[in-house]
Amino acid sequence: MNRKTMRRAATATTSLLLAGAAALGVSGQAMAATVPASPAASHASVSPVAADAGLRIASLPVHQVGADHRPHEFTVRYAGDTRLAQAVQILVLSPEHGPYLQADDIRLEWFDTATRHWERVDLDSQTGTLYTHIPLTGRILADGGNTAIRYRITLRHDLPTAPQHLTVQPRSILYTTPQTNQA
Repeated sequence: MNRKTMRRAATATTSLLLAGAAALGVSGQAMAATVPASPAASHASVSPVAADAGLRIASLPVHQVGADHRPHEFTVRYAGDTRLAQAVQILVLSPEHGPYLQADDIRLEWFDTATRHWERVDLDSQTGTLYTHIPLTGRILADGGNTAIRYRITLRHDLPTAPQHLTVQPRSILYTTPQTNQA
């Protein structure tokens, strides 16, 4: 089995185990590590285990950002075309031929429009994929409402093999269980 196939199999197996634990109430944050969609995919992908746990995960457009130690901004947009509460999760995928990224290799920030400051986002790592935690609740957007969140990502450390770019995969998390939080 080649490295790419082994990595995907390990990611899928670990993700399903963690997602199953989350469905059983072991940890609400364990759902954060479900299998990421391929960078080429732009359609919604839903994990069956996530659906059982009251979440529906849909991939948003992929962003390729330079791995040159400079800050790179990107914007994640999602629409209020559902009555379900929503949140965003960010995945940063390791380069195809390694090395696996560690949380301290990347600095991820979001722009808080209220304070007009960049706020750091904590990242965790599983099988080389960095991810943000899924919040316990989401926001219900008004019909036809849109949300745009600005992010900034910076490669902080030199990696053993220098990738040309980093792949950022945002995902929309739809909460299929009732939420009381209005936006």
